[in-house]
Amino acid sequence: MQNEYIISTDLDGTLLDHHTYRFNKAMPALEYCDNAQVPIIFNTSKTFIETERLCKTLNNNHPFIIENGSALYIPKDYFEKDLEHKIPRYDAGAYWLYKFGLNRSEILSRLTTFNAQHSYKFRGFNSMSARELCKVTGLTLDQAASAQERQYSEPLYWLDKTDSLQSFAKHLQLYGLNVIKGGRFVHVLGQSNKAKPLAFLKEMYELNSENQHTLIALGDSDNDKDMLNCADIAIVIASPVHENPVIETHPHLIRSRYQGPDGWNDSILTLLQDNT
Repeated sequence: MQNEYIISTDLDGTLLDHHTYRFNKAMPALEYCDNAQVPIIFNTSKTFIETERLCKTLNNNHPFIIENGSALYIPKDYFEKDLEHKIPRYDAGAYWLYKFGLNRSEILSRLTTFNAQHSYKFRGFNSMSARELCKVTGLTLDQAASAQERQYSEPLYWLDKTDSLQSFAKHLQLYGLNVIKGGRFVHVLGQSNKAKPLAFLKEMYELNSENQHTLIALGDSDNDKDMLNCADIAIVIASPVHENPVIETHPHLIRSRYQGPDGWNDSILTLLQDNT
């Protein structure tokens, strides 16, 4: 039995530069993976529109996971066999959509009820204009509009004390909501994370292949911890703006020598060229 690799990667601050959102420094490794037929799964806090756009830009025809594990999109002709499962599956045009999270409307409804009883300070995407978002993120107006097309989560621009975030997350759990800290925003979503759809997807790959699969995950923020912990090989990408996520125990943990796409490129090429 041969071994095959699957790469699951965060985008902002990992494959994409934190400040410029560019990926050009990772192109040698991206091309290497393409030639070696190693699938790269985008596993991101971004929306469907943002993620599909990047897939098309990079000619990446593989499945992708959006909004911190809330939904998995698989191209319809990608797998012959489907797992026996209870995960809701929907027809989404060119994709099968597997839903792991809550609808945004339900999240906003619960947040409204929560806000009436608590006094934490934050601004949600729902109350920010595209121009306001541009100022916070450095995105273009069109990119900011795409970032606001949320289906399963609500990012918050945190304006309260940093040490208030833990109690905020604890209180929101009583409303059935999960809080995940990303590179720029605090994300409120249902009981999902980047690991759940990824584990499901790995099973799909193994069901449709006679080979075993080694899962490589790359991330730079706290919202990547679940994904990194569930991977066979975890690569923590150095960040220019925040501390790396704390990974306490992992059988195969790598910390990148460089930041962002530089670190992505170096880590993947070093790992795959030594093992393929």
